[in-house]
Amino acid sequence: MPVVQTTAYGTVEGALNLARALVNDMIVSTAGEILTDTAPFTFPLLNDAADYVQKELMNHGMNTFVKETLLASVLPIAVSPPDPGAQVNISDSGYFDGVGNHAAPVVPFDLIIPQFLWERQTGTQENWLPMQQVLDGLPSQVQTARIGIWEWRTDAIYMPGATQSEDIRLRYESETLSFQTTSDVILIRGINPAFANRLAYKFLLSRGSPIAATFKEEADECITQLATAYSREKQRVPAVRRRYGNPSVTVGWRN
Repeated sequence: MPVVQTTAYGTVEGALNLARALVNDMIVSTAGEILTDTAPFTFPLLNDAADYVQKELMNHGMNTFVKETLLASVLPIAVSPPDPGAQVNISDSGYFDGVGNHAAPVVPFDLIIPQFLWERQTGTQENWLPMQQVLDGLPSQVQTARIGIWEWRTDAIYMPGATQSEDIRLRYESETLSFQTTSDVILIRGINPAFANRLAYKFLLSRGSPIAATFKEEADECITQLATAYSREKQRVPAVRRRYGNPSVTVGWRN
């Protein structure tokens, strides 16, 4: 007999079916009478639930939404001579070289917040060099061949710039949960119960149901269970404390 392909990911239709069952909207058919696929409020509530679930999982440290990309050819700072007070930045509108704007590179469209940055000279295959995140403002420093440091503010990556073109490797948390059709795949393993309960909560809350809070509690419990399983998996990797004076080293194997 033929092999049926399966996946650990659920679909929007699966989450909607479970939500309809939870709110007792399957008396006539699985398609529902109120919380139907085509009701004008279904997908707004669905995406609101998705936004909540994603942010809760991110707050628990899950790497489901972590991506990496390359910001290629970050041009040298255009300020001459080098000025310790000058800065460059990369945003969703392009790259500012200290004097003018360029259409590329841009930050990814689904970026929520950057986690780590590395750099190397454009056109080379040298090892990536870690860049250090700075909080509460970039210090004044004269530009060199390396960028070295960065700061995240006003939804842009600010840097002192460099005197040569650099490529930047960006690791970031992304926003991936936004749905338009019932066949869309929910790219989180085992998330359907949390997703359906959160949707049921928002649906019943909009109608003033006194039992709405019950589904909120159930959704949060499902999220906690997923986060706990993820935390236990991370505990399999031995970690060491960050070395003093070397902020790039955060995890490693004990010798």
